[in-house]
Amino acid sequence: MMMITSIEILSYRNLKNVGINPLGQVNLIIGRNNTGKTNLLESINFYASQKEINEMERIVVNDEAPDLLTEDEILIPEHVKFIKSNSSIQGFLTETTFDSFSQVTSDRALACLKIMDDRILEIDFLADNLRNPLATLKNGKSVSLLRMGHGIHRVLTILLALSTCKDGVILIDEVENGLHYGIQEELWKLIFEISASQNIQVFATTQSIDVVRAFGKIVNNDEIQPLNGQLIKLEYIEGVIEPLTFDADELKVIAGNAIEVRR
Repeated sequence: MMMITSIEILSYRNLKNVGINPLGQVNLIIGRNNTGKTNLLESINFYASQKEINEMERIVVNDEAPDLLTEDEILIPEHVKFIKSNSSIQGFLTETTFDSFSQVTSDRALACLKIMDDRILEIDFLADNLRNPLATLKNGKSVSLLRMGHGIHRVLTILLALSTCKDGVILIDEVENGLHYGIQEELWKLIFEISASQNIQVFATTQSIDVVRAFGKIVNNDEIQPLNGQLIKLEYIEGVIEPLTFDADELKVIAGNAIEVRR
């Protein structure tokens, strides 16, 4: 599947005439409530679920898009994963197991999860029929990782989706849900790394300034060769929702000067 290079949305819910060009490999979408962040994800979901994306193709989505698909095709496309704000990891574990994790992903996941819970010493992702990883704590006890809180579920859900969507599209609504701000940079490192190696395009929404700053920092982690990430802001301008885009150089200024861009 080729990357989506641009999108035009015509009268889809509250997005009346929204054009975004170009898009990055990893895209972070911000904006006030009711500016259409989730609607933008849904429009991409409807389109990408019905067909493969051709090189340099412009996506056009309108109010008829949902009618082009059956409910099953929308909910379970093979090459599109939609992580909603309230998605459960159990839904993903019905389709896959943790043996989809590469060793690099497992190592990076451990680093992320240690930030979230400093009691964790090691994790066996292949324990208990591959669906219930065990965490070994510093006190020597072993506990089910899936019993350790919503934030850990959120990280594992994102990583499971990334590990099983080669050449596809990942959509993450409210990426910050349940996550401590201290994990954001490590998580974005992982998202960029896996998306590049697996040819995955990512679209995520957030209302967290910590997420925006972490995203901008990781995009510009290498000053000579910035990563292919873009910040997209949806905002009302004279009563109409318009997109504003921020490239790597602009993200560097935002992250470096703690500029508030969500308003």
